[in-house]
Amino acid sequence: MLQIMPVRADVRGRVVWVLDGDTVEIYNGHQRQRVRLMGIDAPEKFQPFGQRSRRALGALISGKTVTAVGKKQDYYGRLLAIIRLNGRDINARQVATGMAWAYRFHNKAQNAGYALLEQQARRKRIGLWAGKQVIEPWRWRMLERQFGLVQWVHSSQ
Repeated sequence: MLQIMPVRADVRGRVVWVLDGDTVEIYNGHQRQRVRLMGIDAPEKFQPFGQRSRRALGALISGKTVTAVGKKQDYYGRLLAIIRLNGRDINARQVATGMAWAYRFHNKAQNAGYALLEQQARRKRIGLWAGKQVIEPWRWRMLERQFGLVQWVHSSQ
């Protein structure tokens, strides 16, 4: 189970690293803060479409000053936040352009607005929805733990 811990402040700073389609690192002038985009789930790094999702997020915010609006931290010490660039919700943009899923817990979307954006992207068949075999990141992680898919996919690319 993922443990969530409260934190005190939002983070404003420059995006210095895009790890994947839903995780970035922000430098606020004093320290780096790893931020997990709350309410979305992007393909894993070695999962099909994972690098495309990471590049799409990087094209939007890499090197730019953003605000990470969040009040919780996950078990790994990442701030769970909505990333805003000039007031725009970047998390929503990742979902609307088919670069991520609306995050679900027990099969229910955390954010109804993101779920609607996902439905629209699916209907338009954009981004990852243009493909025929789409595997949700949570299923991918489960299969990877059981069968070691990361090594298989990486060696077959």
